[in-house]
Amino acid sequence: MEWTEPVNISNMDGYTMSIDMVIDHNGVIHVVWDWRMTSTYWLIMYSKSENDGYTWSEPTDLLHNTDLWMSQPHIACDSENKLYVTYTYDGHYWTPEGRLIKMIDWDGQQWSESVVVSEVMPGSHHNRIKIDYNNRLYIRWDYEPTGDDYIRISESNTWYDQFCPYPGSEEIYALVEADVDSSNSLHWIGGSSSINYYGERLKYFFYEYLTNKWYAPQNLTNDTILEWPDIKLNNDDIPEIVYRKTSTNSVGDATDSAIHTIRAGIVWLPPDLVSGTDKQQKRQQIAIDKNNCAHVVEVEYYNSPNSENEIVHYYYNEKEWVCQPIDSATHMVNYPKMVFSGNQIYVVYYKGDAVFSGDIWISKYDVITSVKDKVQENTNLKIYPNPSLGDINIEFSNNEHQHINLSVFDMSGKLIKTLCNKTLPPGRQRLLWNGTDKNGKEVQSGSYLVRLKTGSKTAAQIVEIIK
Repeated sequence: MEWTEPVNISNMDGYTMSIDMVIDHNGVIHVVWDWRMTSTYWLIMYSKSENDGYTWSEPTDLLHNTDLWMSQPHIACDSENKLYVTYTYDGHYWTPEGRLIKMIDWDGQQWSESVVVSEVMPGSHHNRIKIDYNNRLYIRWDYEPTGDDYIRISESNTWYDQFCPYPGSEEIYALVEADVDSSNSLHWIGGSSSINYYGERLKYFFYEYLTNKWYAPQNLTNDTILEWPDIKLNNDDIPEIVYRKTSTNSVGDATDSAIHTIRAGIVWLPPDLVSGTDKQQKRQQIAIDKNNCAHVVEVEYYNSPNSENEIVHYYYNEKEWVCQPIDSATHMVNYPKMVFSGNQIYVVYYKGDAVFSGDIWISKYDVITSVKDKVQENTNLKIYPNPSLGDINIEFSNNEHQHINLSVFDMSGKLIKTLCNKTLPPGRQRLLWNGTDKNGKEVQSGSYLVRLKTGSKTAAQIVEIIK
């Protein structure tokens, strides 16, 4: 499989430091980001795509801000497709006295007025939002005056008091990312710092929903970490984690590595090296597909003035981690956000070829889970002759002006050839596959999967090539 050609979401030519994405239950992709106007004046922007990321709405300024620094937006969606955006509000040009966590929501018709989440707690920043299967909101932030993390819960339009899940600890804890299991319990990954050791250590935090209990933080490894780790639950509700390991001697980024680990009962398996120490790497993200395969995305670059910055994808093929490039830039690619949805992996990120000159981009990676998942009876897709000695006619009806992707895969899920990847007008369509791959070489005898994607709908059939 290959990553799709990146699509420009923002088309604004500027700079961001924070991007987030969510895909709702109708398959609509929603993206938010902060956007630099001046050094102390930033906007919160929003755009959506209703056709699987091929075209995007005009970016919207959510807060109609005229002079303040708004930053660190995060977006989440509940079971009713209601959207929530949290952000750091700064009325005093990034001083601790001015930072507050605020939230707005979208009810399907309009965006609400903002509400203050971190009430009477100026100096709050680095927020996250998570929604469980009962539409309960958990909003977390860092309270800079003490270094403690706080959480506030909203349920059925009722806000509870904010609280610190681990008060009075000798260590300072940061709960960074979370995922929700089938019992509505939360699994968090983050870090800790202390005067008793160098740097930050990786920590796992668990909140049990049924008992309303926060369990003691668990130390996963003695590795020193840098930046934000990420966590996802696999198909068995087992947490898998990726993080950036750094040198305990503080000798520079070139000694960093990307590490993956998974929980086994009450312990964690030995850390697994995803990518090595020959380059600088950061901003690791993890996703788990329906095959229970882990995918990691990160930013990589070498210590050379002429080297490109890259967004790189790793996936585990049961033997080793396989690397695939996604995109690159001469100046910067950064701030990736990865989501798995509907058998596809989506990554949004910032790319710029000059200082403060870039845009928000998106690329996708198709995951073939199995032949049975992809083969669907669909009278709209007609393929003949089948079996075939060579040329195959493929017919389908396009009901509206929309993007069409028609591709051929082998039975392992490898892309053989893309026959169509563009917007077509309504009407009956017929395309020809001449039995060759993307390099023009004739394919071998055997079974192949022809997949049609019309907007967010997918149909597929198996064809037989006989030589």
